[in-house]
Amino acid sequence: MESRQIAVYLIIAGALLLLLKFISFLMSDTLIGLATILIASGGVILSMKYIKDSRESDKTNDS
Repeated sequence: MESRQIAVYLIIAGALLLLLKFISFLMSDTLIGLATILIASGGVILSMKYIKDSRESDKTNDS
């Protein structure tokens, strides 16, 4: 296995551990966890809308 590939796996594993630790910290306080979930879901919905709108505008510009 290439050393660069091992480094990528180690970085991904470390990032996942930090993410799990952060999530467990947020879930320890109910209101902070709920607020984080609401903000994240709102961001996902908003980004999906912009992606959909940009694809629709690309279709109308190509015609």
